[in-house]
Amino acid sequence: MSTYDPRTLEAKWQERWERDRVFNVTDATPDGERYYCLEMLPYPSGRLHMGHVRNYSIGDAIARHQRMRGRQVMHVIGWDSFGLPAENAAIREGVEPRTWTRQNIESMRGQFRSLGLGFDWDREISTADPRYYRWNQWFFLRMLERGLAYRATRPLNWCDSCATVLANEQVEGGRCWRCANPVRLREFQQWFLRITRYAQELLDDLEGLDGWPEKVRAMQRNWIGRSEGARCHFSIEGFDSSVEIFTTRLDTIYGSTYVALAAEHPLAMSLASGTEHEAAVGKFVG
Repeated sequence: MSTYDPRTLEAKWQERWERDRVFNVTDATPDGERYYCLEMLPYPSGRLHMGHVRNYSIGDAIARHQRMRGRQVMHVIGWDSFGLPAENAAIREGVEPRTWTRQNIESMRGQFRSLGLGFDWDREISTADPRYYRWNQWFFLRMLERGLAYRATRPLNWCDSCATVLANEQVEGGRCWRCANPVRLREFQQWFLRITRYAQELLDDLEGLDGWPEKVRAMQRNWIGRSEGARCHFSIEGFDSSVEIFTTRLDTIYGSTYVALAAEHPLAMSLASGTEHEAAVGKFVG
């Protein structure tokens, strides 16, 4: 019985596939039914782990199945390599961010190749490459021109140790998921996109997603969160300002007994200032 030697046998066929450009497609590729296969782009934070292997093996199996059905398959890969995590990792390792990111890409690319995954490497991209993100900037400027991008101040989770903002999912028990440092809310002026303008269009198109599990579509509806109602202003006795609220039941507005402000609301401390509650409110707001 012969022994299976993966290092020798797999390397042999991987070199053959690369030499014959088995997974590469071009505009000159013979006509036929085309299939586009794309998994989420990995973040080059270090090396591949088994989570990567699981995800990209599934995508590769789908791509190969479609090739066996005679379709022209474009299976692409790239790197989600632009952002604060790269800077934080580089600071931790004492390496310049660009160097750190490129080293990781080289390592992960080699691991992907050794797995024999059928990517068209001629189409590899990196979001940290100016040739890529120039188009992000182009799209942003188009949205800004059309009033779809705007600036506003909002509170975000902030870790003083990592010197970065965190998503809610990255805060565990009030602490940073990376360094366990306490997380606090901090006001930032940020850019926002007016995706609410497309809420109804997004909801309508959900109905056409045949094959999607209903629970997934329900999650999408809840995330879009479109509601019909009215904005109302409550005047504040002794102040020139008012509080704006949104209600889906305008017919019940006259039954209102109070309006509650969130701790991060800009009026929270203003209303308490100079009263017997100032210290307590200040402590609560933090």
